[in-house]
Amino acid sequence: MKKPRVGREIDLSKAKGHSHPEIKVGKQYLCKIDGEWFMGSFSREWYGLNFDGWVNDTGLQFDEPGTNASTWERVFEMELPR
Repeated sequence: MKKPRVGREIDLSKAKGHSHPEIKVGKQYLCKIDGEWFMGSFSREWYGLNFDGWVNDTGLQFDEPGTNASTWERVFEMELPR
């Protein structure tokens, strides 16, 4: 049985506000946020990207580093087996 594996790291310096050109809605990501790791996907909201793998039902707004005291540290795209 094939297992998911961690793919390429997303360059957070390319973020603009609450969006990022390399983050695709619906794909799975491994994210380090405020020192903890979470796996989930992003959805598109009126303000930008929202991470649905966060600990509460509303998810977490994506903020480019330096915006709104952003705690986003690292984001990796997951490669899922087919």
